[in-house]
Amino acid sequence: MKRRSLFLLPLLALPARLFGQDSPRRSTKAARSRQVSDDAEPPATSRRARNLAEDTEPANPDTGPEATVPDSVPANFPNQAGFQWQNFPIGDYTALDPNATSPQTAIIDWIFRRTTPAPWHGDKIAVLCASRTQLRAYNSIKVLKQVAEVVERFTDSQADILSIRVRFIAAADSRWRYAVHQRLTPIGNGPQGQQIWHTSAADAEGVIAQMALWQGFKLLGNTSVEVLNGQTLKFDQTQARGFNGGVQRESTVGLGFQPKVENLMEGVVLKFSPLLSYEGDTLDAAIELSTNLVRKLHPVRVLAPREVGPGELTLDVPEVSETRLNQPIKNWPLGQTLIISAGIQPGILMDKEGFLKLRIPGTVPTSTELLVVINAEIVNKKGAERAATARKASS
Repeated sequence: MKRRSLFLLPLLALPARLFGQDSPRRSTKAARSRQVSDDAEPPATSRRARNLAEDTEPANPDTGPEATVPDSVPANFPNQAGFQWQNFPIGDYTALDPNATSPQTAIIDWIFRRTTPAPWHGDKIAVLCASRTQLRAYNSIKVLKQVAEVVERFTDSQADILSIRVRFIAAADSRWRYAVHQRLTPIGNGPQGQQIWHTSAADAEGVIAQMALWQGFKLLGNTSVEVLNGQTLKFDQTQARGFNGGVQRESTVGLGFQPKVENLMEGVVLKFSPLLSYEGDTLDAAIELSTNLVRKLHPVRVLAPREVGPGELTLDVPEVSETRLNQPIKNWPLGQTLIISAGIQPGILMDKEGFLKLRIPGTVPTSTELLVVINAEIVNKKGAERAATARKASS
């Protein structure tokens, strides 16, 4: 027993931390550090408070007079070298149309057109978002300068409201170019051979007047609307074409299956977004033009169970063609008329059955060219108002 006690005495003298126990001094320090961290205000709250006052911060000279820089990035957001935050007030623009659901979306769309989507979807984190009062961007200095240029064209443009007139024309054939082709300035082409020109308003009206004298000319649509600078308009000139697409069982007892009538939409749809330059003498336009043409319905007979009548039904197989044009137009001079050729669309929005539905040659349209004629004008001018305000301020 005495030897066993002598052996245990050195073990009792070892430090307590070797037995998995913390010393009282370390526990007190850990408790004190936890108490300090619990009493301190989280950094997210202070940054959020600073962001609420961002409209009063000084302008950033690198990206334009209306851009402001917050003190720091949002909480828990990685700060990347060469990138910075910029805030742009856009409330003056969105307030022009209080009934619009999301007018700030147009600014986002035009920023993507200006910068392309690539800088926002690369290896580095980038941010672009907007409310009705403010647009926020996080990217490189070069991209932020482009963002500032687009925002300025919305918030400090020469005019707020534009008048847009769109006419859809089915020309008898493509020979309308003969006398005016040298006065057409080509500015773009589409993937299916579509062509885009601009010309003087007088020459454009002369072309339309000349077409009206030809047999087969048809004005399919003529619409004039006013739009807020930068917003998107949609012009829809379509009609339903019915065909027997399948079979269905009639509720009437004894009839069995009957042809099911379905619809195809034939026509042209134009989405058009104009954006004035800062000087107000030209505009950029985003154009999305799609056409859908039902060329022919091919009949086919099928067997169908029927209690009464023959066991065959006639269905239709549609022959349909579609074209699409997605083209930005830059530096379109105001006062000039834009003419778009959507290509040959035989009998679009016209009767294609021919005389007595026999499709006799010469009675069915075969070379109809679809044209879109667009005019844009400024409704109100803000440049004179700004100049008068500047003169009053200087005096």
